Amino acid sequence: MTTPLASPLAFQTTKIPARRLRAIFLVPFLGALLFLCLYAGMALAATVSGQAPDYTIHQEYTSTRALGMGNAFVAVADDFSALFYNPAGLLYRENSQLRLLIRAGMDKDALDLKKDIDNAGKDPIAVENAIEKHYGEHVYFRAPTLGGILVRPKWGIAIIPVDLSVDAALHQSLAASVFVNAYMDTTIAYGHASKWGKHWAFGWTVKAINRAYYSDVLQSAQFATGEKIVNLGRAAEGATLDADIGFLYNSKRGEGRWYEPSIGLVVRNIFDYGFPKHFGLFNKIPIEPPKLQRRVDLGFKFDLPAFWVFDPKLAIDERDMGHRNWTPLKGLHIGAEMYWKMARWWRGHWSVGLNQGYPTAGFGGKLGIFQLDVATWGEEVGTSKSRKESRRYIAEASLDF
Repeated sequence: MTTPLASPLAFQTTKIPARRLRAIFLVPFLGALLFLCLYAGMALAATVSGQAPDYTIHQEYTSTRALGMGNAFVAVADDFSALFYNPAGLLYRENSQLRLLIRAGMDKDALDLKKDIDNAGKDPIAVENAIEKHYGEHVYFRAPTLGGILVRPKWGIAIIPVDLSVDAALHQSLAASVFVNAYMDTTIAYGHASKWGKHWAFGWTVKAINRAYYSDVLQSAQFATGEKIVNLGRAAEGATLDADIGFLYNSKRGEGRWYEPSIGLVVRNIFDYGFPKHFGLFNKIPIEPPKLQRRVDLGFKFDLPAFWVFDPKLAIDERDMGHRNWTPLKGLHIGAEMYWKMARWWRGHWSVGLNQGYPTAGFGGKLGIFQLDVATWGEEVGTSKSRKESRRYIAEASLDF
């Protein structure tokens, strides 16, 4: 019996598995998306400037837990802050969580500077001497931030009515001077996630932000006349509607296979068309704040083998690619966390890491519905040619339901 010859076109009818097809198209798609966002973000960056030089990378939202582990959270994204770090992580929520939070942060020099200026009173020479005492320092202050975030499996919503952060550098120009950059944000955000294939999750967050942006160079004589370090009445102000999109790959989530990492990719502020709407909450004169700037974050998470009550993990991120102040080192975040759970109502974490090359550490503990998180981290406030660390501290108290 003669065996029929296979048709030379038989390979055309071979069925390619759907998972392989997704992989074939997904890799070039994500690569093209990364390139386009980086190119557009860098092109727009040149148009953004303030009255006072600012070499930092401002974050609209930060998680105290994430800061403790070097702010490497793109591929972790396993709590309420996934809404802002990577909305694709909302897919893996197993229960609901409502967090009512208050947090505040500062660096070690903030209180000393305020005390010295207050003690100088209205004497111009005394004020100048007080500022000269702090030449070369960079002062950071994040006023008590209030907010509420509700996350459930696949979706979440956040309302953060007050978030004020201030960066001030002290220099000698014509006289003793303080270079001030401040952001006052009110944010409402909604996010949703869905499954994409066997191991991929896709998520998006839509956010409405009203921002007051204050940037100025203040001379010592102005403080003697009662000038405040931040005058929101002279701030640029506007509102915008923007969105983040995120992807999260989990090969064997929760099984402790460190050699099969989770991979996260997020494009933040994808529209980035500025703050065109002016409500005049602080300043009646319509001056538009700088754009949010489109950014790309890429992260990896390794689940290390769990033991006893501990669930350790390691994370590595390269974030804020496309921001005008981005450098590979400023975008680098590395962190490790030792998460522990004694009971559903008694759990916490210890963490360490590197944020932009500077060490970080954090602790969190939950007892009942009360959660306390604290962290310290180093922020890069210098130029690409002259590095400078700002050592910062933050504490967050919340009620979790």
